Amino acid sequence: MEKFDNLIKKLEKSELKKEEFKECLSRLNKDYDIEIDIETLNFLGLPIQEDDEKVYLRTKQNDYKDETYCIVDIETNGNSPVKNQIIEIGAVKIKNGEIIDRFESYIYADYVPNAITKLTQITADDLKNAPSLKQVLHDFKLFLGDSVFVAHNVKFDYYFISNSLKLVGQEELLNRKFCTVDLSRKTIEAPRHGLAYLREFLNIDIGEHHRAYADAVSAGKVLLECFKNLPENIKTTEDLIKFSNQNKKQNKKTIN
Repeated sequence: MEKFDNLIKKLEKSELKKEEFKECLSRLNKDYDIEIDIETLNFLGLPIQEDDEKVYLRTKQNDYKDETYCIVDIETNGNSPVKNQIIEIGAVKIKNGEIIDRFESYIYADYVPNAITKLTQITADDLKNAPSLKQVLHDFKLFLGDSVFVAHNVKFDYYFISNSLKLVGQEELLNRKFCTVDLSRKTIEAPRHGLAYLREFLNIDIGEHHRAYADAVSAGKVLLECFKNLPENIKTTEDLIKFSNQNKKQNKKTIN
């Protein structure tokens, strides 16, 4: 959310003294329709913690190996979150190299284009008794919590979900995030880095491709493979996020 950009940028740079943090909240609360505090920010996905003197991002202190990652994949009936909607969400939580929880649900929609059915094998009949978009997004947001949001093409999944939340009257996401496409390009020497290709290249045998849960598990396996080849200077979760988001020129400097 743009309203929180200034606060997030400050926290990305360093911890904030409590007085400075309170000033940031005060400015937010002037034009926001709910009272913003640390608990609210945690609910929106921002992993903030505090001690007696300061407020900070937990991800700036967490060892990346101990972090909780929520690897997400969605299937939709089109590419626009305004005109189209999510029809399936799949997600797994990974911590210390192990899957610790899972989320999977169809979402009701009365229309699935033939092209989408051919790609995913999902039909309108599969969705006719599924829960509503609003209900599934509510449940997914509780599942996600303030864990790190990871996806293979994170811009699509994260922003489609976030915009969909807004459309059903819920708050958008503030979770820390990164993309396994970007990370795999920096850590896995392969001719291509699409998920279908990496599944074959890495001998990942999960199930159907272009189904949300199977693709989330596959992306999780790719993430764990990426961890094997990270530079030694990657220590915290924020180090990992920054490294993943670096462009190729910056990355070459880091690895060398």
